[in-house]
Amino acid sequence: MDRLDPLRHLIQHHPIIDNHAHNLLNRESATDYDSYPLEAITSEAHGQALENARTTLPLLRATNQLSELYGCPCENWDDVQSAHDRWVREDYDGLIRRSLEGTHALLLDDLLGDDEDVEKFDWHDSFTVSTTKRIVRIEAVAADLILQLASSERKAGETVWNNFRQRFQNALSEAMEDPNVVGFKSVVCYRTGLDVDPYSSDDTTLAGSLVRTLDSGTTRSGFRVEDKPLNDWLVQQTLKAISFKKMAGVVKPLQFHTGLGDDDINLVRANPAYLQPLIAQYSKADIVLLHSAYPYTREAGYLASVYPNVYLDLGEVFPMVSRDAQENILRQSLELTPANRLLWSTDGHFHPETFWLANRQFRQALETVRCDLLCFLCSIAY
Repeated sequence: MDRLDPLRHLIQHHPIIDNHAHNLLNRESATDYDSYPLEAITSEAHGQALENARTTLPLLRATNQLSELYGCPCENWDDVQSAHDRWVREDYDGLIRRSLEGTHALLLDDLLGDDEDVEKFDWHDSFTVSTTKRIVRIEAVAADLILQLASSERKAGETVWNNFRQRFQNALSEAMEDPNVVGFKSVVCYRTGLDVDPYSSDDTTLAGSLVRTLDSGTTRSGFRVEDKPLNDWLVQQTLKAISFKKMAGVVKPLQFHTGLGDDDINLVRANPAYLQPLIAQYSKADIVLLHSAYPYTREAGYLASVYPNVYLDLGEVFPMVSRDAQENILRQSLELTPANRLLWSTDGHFHPETFWLANRQFRQALETVRCDLLCFLCSIAY
């Protein structure tokens, strides 16, 4: 027996806690490819750019691997889509169960997609060993509160600001006390970038920022929170609440989207290095840098190595980049980052295949990298 066989078995079969994922589509929406294209399981591109995904290495690899999941040969993406259609029609629960095999628990950011199209967070409990937990997206909470304010009588900017501030802080407190909530998430990376000011603006500036946000939308269209003073304040308040509760023994981190995203992101300001002043200012708050921070994995690993409150999540790049890139990302993360500061997630969303491919490819890459490292260390020792 190969002396590395026990390690390989552990990597391939140990139960997974999925640190960051999203809800699955209901059966009726799972074949609505106009709204939820199947190609998106291997690409963050949208619209016309997504049409090119069929020529990428990640999609070609997924085509080959999904034959195993479906139990039938898939020579091209049309075969994949046909197999997906058949499983959804005949045994959608079975497809989900196969896709989540080996997953112990899911931590869901359950504010992605239309509420009518996705299943609720606790619906996923029947497919995992442990119950599903929620991650609260702070910008979505703020948008809901702004919608409530816009639906009521408009008042002077400072009065509206005081009202909003109290409501948001109350919402944070409720989430902190909710046992189903295990953390928070910010998409400030998408909205105004990761160069978050660690210090709050004055109330006049924040009131103006809120009024501009109110003026940017309607009760029909909703409100997108993307005015920098307000976005920075949301992050600051969340980190303050996290720090305060941690002193009482309640640990709920703030996850940041970093790096890999679609064309709605400013790639330069998606670098987690921009977060360094904020991380230093809120040293008591646990912070998770999501999605391997790709292509800024080394920067994220550096932060996780020098700040004890920072964790690096190795997610989303499985199955979004090639196999060589995945292995390089793992190697880069291990250059500096302590092993106990690394987390795993699929960023699985909508289609069950996103979970299956992510977990399978992660285990493959981890086995390759870990075994190579161990063989190298053994060669040095002897």
